[in-house]
Amino acid sequence: MFGIMIKLRRTCLIPLVAIFLLSACGRNPKEWETPNMTALTPRLQTVFEKTKTVCFGRFLVDVPESTDVVWGKTIVPLDVSVYPNGADKVKGLAQKLIDDLKNEKAINHDYVPLLISVDDLTQPEGTLITGYEDFQAINGLKMSGYFKLNNDGVVINARPLRAAKDRTVALINGIARRLRHRAGHEVPAEPGNCIESAFLMDTPNPTEEDLLEHISIGLRLKEFSDAHFSIHVAPSNPDNPEGDSLETQFKRTFADMTSPEEKKVLANTKIFRQSARQIHDWKTGFEVLMRTPDEDGSFSHHDFRMKFVGVPHDAFKPYADIQFQTGVSDNAAGRTKASLTDEEALAVWDKITSTIRLRPTRAAPARTADADSGPRRPLGELAATGRVCPQTGTWESVDTVQDIEGGMRLHIRAGERMPHAISHGESSLWQKLKGERSVYRAATMWKLVDYDDAPPSRDIAAKDSADADAGDGNRTSPKKEG
Repeated sequence: MFGIMIKLRRTCLIPLVAIFLLSACGRNPKEWETPNMTALTPRLQTVFEKTKTVCFGRFLVDVPESTDVVWGKTIVPLDVSVYPNGADKVKGLAQKLIDDLKNEKAINHDYVPLLISVDDLTQPEGTLITGYEDFQAINGLKMSGYFKLNNDGVVINARPLRAAKDRTVALINGIARRLRHRAGHEVPAEPGNCIESAFLMDTPNPTEEDLLEHISIGLRLKEFSDAHFSIHVAPSNPDNPEGDSLETQFKRTFADMTSPEEKKVLANTKIFRQSARQIHDWKTGFEVLMRTPDEDGSFSHHDFRMKFVGVPHDAFKPYADIQFQTGVSDNAAGRTKASLTDEEALAVWDKITSTIRLRPTRAAPARTADADSGPRRPLGELAATGRVCPQTGTWESVDTVQDIEGGMRLHIRAGERMPHAISHGESSLWQKLKGERSVYRAATMWKLVDYDDAPPSRDIAAKDSADADAGDGNRTSPKKEG
């Protein structure tokens, strides 16, 4: 979360952190409502004569054709980094992690190496490295998948607890399989997220966890190298969305400026707008557009910000921020003179923000686990015990669990929870006399092996829930045979 921080350093006003919001539920949402939109000056008309559409996350924005797009951190819902033309580099990063984990020891595991396992993957091609999070090695794991995507390299990082290892393996593999290469100008029609050089298609039945999306990009105007846009999109705060309100933060910040030095800075700060902003029927936005004064060590510059608190649990209406600053050098505003006049800065702001919109798709991503929605998942898809089944079909346990009840394969419908593997152990003499057997249930990884649409021979969900009072891998109450 970004807060408005106005701080004095020799009566220097630290720039407002500025940002923006986006999105609407409609398939073809309207542009941002921008009354009294500032007209482009002649030189800006030349800059905006040719534009391009940039796809980021679930959204689009139009910018001058010469604009450079700089990608920041991407979480969808794991940390995903794409290295354009970096397949070889990613191989090197994988080996470095292996070496680092081998060289460090876990105190709580008798000084064993932090490295736990290195697994080669084929769909897609890659390596999954698992180690302990740190030398204490109590509960945390460090899991990183290194994949080749055409000529690009992809790294997917996770930091799960040990109890969530299997589920995280399935999540990493699922993200890697749904990723495909994307040219910079491509605007995909499928539901999902645009990230750097790639597109991540939605799962057919996304859970709330799947929709925890954080996307950050920067827009650098080539003709005005000191003018920078920053865009950040994240889930809205379900507990306190108003805590992210720009209007509240702005009023509180300026109310706290009571010293003579602070009042002087405020008096010399030019505020162009401080008002609500709206997109389509979404009315949670607010913008503050201002220009700081010249100060000791800092040039006067524009500091524009827009922020929407968003709608909790709605990927189409996230929390979002946009920042536009001039006079930027070495990633700091005010280091150089602003190349845009006040009128031009307002015009650039209005022109770009008015184009932010939801990316139209052929179908909206599912909000619930609707059976068999979306395209078929590829054979070989993995899903761990406890996850929602993404595809009706025959699933096979990939673990070597002996005496699995019903065999190694089960028919599971989309939307059902992936079950535990139910197996039988050696019966005690007393159990044999009573005609009973020891029953165990263990978390496992399931692999899709067939699209067989035949009805299940038994109720998997009911069978699994019947043993829900037993922990993973623990002995359950004895069951009678037959």
